[in-house]
Amino acid sequence: MIDRTPVSKALMDLIAKATGRPCGLGQLPLVNGKPAEVPYTVLYPLGGSVGGAPLADSSEDAELVYQLTSVAGRGDQAEWMADRGRRAVLERGASGAWLFPLDVLGVDVWVRELDADDGIDASASVEGIVTSSQRYRLSASGSA
Repeated sequence: MIDRTPVSKALMDLIAKATGRPCGLGQLPLVNGKPAEVPYTVLYPLGGSVGGAPLADSSEDAELVYQLTSVAGRGDQAEWMADRGRRAVLERGASGAWLFPLDVLGVDVWVRELDADDGIDASASVEGIVTSSQRYRLSASGSA
């Protein structure tokens, strides 16, 4: 079985490193024990299917869905953060390899795709917060 927890943690770390901004897992990220200043991202595990290995295969498979919400003080800042998040998850180098590897012991994430992009939600901008959300689908196989 492929456990979601190590994949979620690795993806959160990848996003924080690639964007250069804090990323929380299902909650506001903390920096030195205090709430992060905008912009930042929050990664939400949304579900997906996990299956055991078929008879002729010793690998397990999973499709894991995540929402990445960029939180900012202005619309242009939210869009900039969303662009950085998309690059973190989806960008490939000239060789075709992921520019930001997702390293999880015993798990090979072989597909990363944008499932939905809800764009910017400025409805909360009265309070000085603007968000942008994307959903990503990861396909993974466990190693034997």
